[in-house]
Amino acid sequence: MMTNATAAPARDNFVAFMTVFGSAQQVLKDWMQADAQQAQGLGPLHLHALCLCWRNPGGAQRQLVQAMGRDKGQIARMTRELEELGWLLRTPDAQDKRAWRLSVTAAGVKKCLWFEALETRLAGELFAGMAAPDHQRLAQMLVTLQAKLEALAAP
Repeated sequence: MMTNATAAPARDNFVAFMTVFGSAQQVLKDWMQADAQQAQGLGPLHLHALCLCWRNPGGAQRQLVQAMGRDKGQIARMTRELEELGWLLRTPDAQDKRAWRLSVTAAGVKKCLWFEALETRLAGELFAGMAAPDHQRLAQMLVTLQAKLEALAAP
């Protein structure tokens, strides 16, 4: 259990982390909207979901729910919107007709490549000058934080 002496720095770090994350999301969204033709009104969350589907062709929609830490309804809306744009195919699962399998279309692949280029640009700007040991330490901390979040979210 945390004491008041350790709770304040932890809270400060959490606020700083959320601020940096939110700012990075906003920069990415701004860059996307600067190319409105490509973004078609969608934000980073939709494109992140699309890219996850691209990396896991034919994956189940429930896997996307788990990977993104979002509720089933939100993911269902996102995948439906991506399908309406012609970027994603949703097909019924062969064993469970209530479940969906997700595949990215050729047009969706182009969006993923465009989005990944934006992410790469932002990452390059954000982490420019960071030494390799700092990259490794940050990666380890993020893995630890993700594991703690998953444990907190578990029923």
